[in-house]
Order: sequence, then C-alpha cells, then structure tokens
Amino acid sequence: MSAQSGMPLRTFVARNLWLAFLVVGAVGFLTVYLLMPRKAEIDTPLQVIYKILTFLMIACGIALFPNRSKRLWLLLLIPLVGFLGYIIPRISYHGYVGIPEGLPNARNEFYTYLYLMLYPAIVLSIAFAHRLGGGAPGACLKIAVSGVILIFSGFLDILWYVVNPVGIPETIVYAHHIEIILGHYPSFGEAIVFALLHLPILAIVLLLPLDRWVRTALDRLQAPARADQV
Repeated sequence: MSAQSGMPLRTFVARNLWLAFLVVGAVGFLTVYLLMPRKAEIDTPLQVIYKILTFLMIACGIALFPNRSKRLWLLLLIPLVGFLGYIIPRISYHGYVGIPEGLPNARNEFYTYLYLMLYPAIVLSIAFAHRLGGGAPGACLKIAVSGVILIFSGFLDILWYVVNPVGIPETIVYAHHIEIILGHYPSFGEAIVFALLHLPILAIVLLLPLDRWVRTALDRLQAPARADQV
C-alpha cells in the first residue's frame, strides 16, 4: 500500500500495538478476576502461567505506550483513583473487620486483592510512570519482569517472618508457588536458597538489551510498508 492510499497496515499495527496488548491484557485480567477461583492455593501451574502472561500483556502495552505529549503525566491519576477507589478499601475492610462470619472465603478474597491486584498494580504503575516520564520500552519491561521475579523468588515469604513478630518457622507452609516447583513446602533455609538462586536470573534480565530488541522488532514490522512507499 502506498502513502497516497492512506497509512500502510503494518505501520498502523506498529503504532497501535500498545493498544492491542492492553486490550488482550484487560480481557485476561477480567477472566482471572471473574472466572478463576480466588484462593491462595495453586490447583495447576497453568493458572500461574496464565496470570503471568496476562500481567506481561499489560506490561507490554505500557512499555509501548506513546509518550510524546508532555501532558500525559495526568494519566497517572488513573491508578491513584483505582487504588483509593477500590483496591485499598477492599484490603482495609479485611484488615479492620477481619474474617466476617458467614464469609468463609474472605481470607482468599483478601489474598486476591493484595497479591493479584495491589502488588501487580503497584509494579505496573511504576512502569507506567517511567514510560510517561520518557522511559524506554525495554526499561519498562525490565521493571515489570523484575517485579514478577521478586515476588516469585520467595523474598516476600522470607521477609514476612522476619519483619513480623511471629518467629521463624521450620517450614513455610503458605509458599504455594515454591511448593509447585520443589514438590514440597520449603523449610526456611530452603526458601533462602531458593530466593538467592533468583539473583542471577534478575541480573540477566536487567542486562538484556531489550530496548534494541524492541526497536528491531518494530522496525521489521514496518519495513515492508516502507519498501512499498519507495
């Protein structure tokens, strides 16, 4: 397609790829929130994989978000409204009220709001702020992926027993994501080793030339269209 007949399809796709990622991610989130069971236990690794892929779709949309306008920083008010208008009220409800009688699933509801909504929203908001401030796509993706690595490393599970007055347990019985991999719930020492093994993974991700890879992929996507215009 030539320039006279309108914007080439590949150029249109490249410019709006961020929106496609966000739409797919939004649909994925709705299926997780509305259709998947709300509980801390993991029935199958596929549930975790699906949730991570949904998170990464949204992260890709944020990383490719067009950030040319200087007034786009106002969009950061959207996550603030989301935090104050829904996520934090739901979490504080369970924090103040506890586990109300007649709501046997309240503990799992609390888990859903805290770990499946609040933490991912914080990570994505940080990446979004970086992007709106002029951050490169690769850096935004590194922020998002680092957030995934950290929470699945067991760092939180270890520190929960360190910063709270509960004592150090022999076994961390709520580390369901580690149990899936090891085949048993880890001892406190095993959890520390498990977390330390994630440090090389985190370092590799931070050193990857993601910006170059993203630019190359977008250039290749638009290359045929540019050739047609010659």
